[in-house]
Amino acid sequence: LEVLDARDPLACRAPEIEAMILRAAGDKKLVLVLNKIDLVPPSVVQAWLKYLRQSFPAVAFKASTQQQKSHLSAAGGARVNQAVRSGEVLTGSGSAGTDILLQLIKNYSRSHDKKKAVTVGIIGYPNVGKSS
Repeated sequence: LEVLDARDPLACRAPEIEAMILRAAGDKKLVLVLNKIDLVPPSVVQAWLKYLRQSFPAVAFKASTQQQKSHLSAAGGARVNQAVRSGEVLTGSGSAGTDILLQLIKNYSRSHDKKKAVTVGIIGYPNVGKSS
């Protein structure tokens, strides 16, 4: 997972690292996570997702801004793409995009007949929201 800040995704990308991951041994996949989508207008999020998906799968993400009382797959996380498509402003303190991201990882695991755990690496510039 390469985490990008929605305010300036291109400045947060690391094309050399992306190329290194794709050249690495094994069947590694790269997914772009457009984080902090609540800080830009929905139309901007849509445009960036369209652009980023020309290169790799991309998921819109908004971290919870409250103290997390449960884990990331809390109910309601899948609403982000629908909210972005319909133009809703993502406000409130809940997270969004987690269900889609987890489903993408599960689908990768199933499609490659992985019977054991999948290891996920997270990369990104400082302060893009990797810990989210």
